[in-house]
Amino acid sequence: MIDCKEAAHLIDRNDWNELSFKEKIRLRFHNARCGKCRGYKKFSHVFKSLFGNITQAQECLTCEEKDEMKKKINS
Repeated sequence: MIDCKEAAHLIDRNDWNELSFKEKIRLRFHNARCGKCRGYKKFSHVFKSLFGNITQAQECLTCEEKDEMKKKINS
């Protein structure tokens, strides 16, 4: 069984890259038993939805993107 540190690493990698079948199974088994890592997984997905598009070679956000981000943060 993997520990929480490795589970967090897999959760982060899963948001940006595809995990192998073995890694997915190990992560699912760990998350079934660990509420803290399930919470981290939810946070990680929210973080990616808020900031994921920033990493696409843009130097700065448009005003519309800033307003959208503010709305998401405040809701």
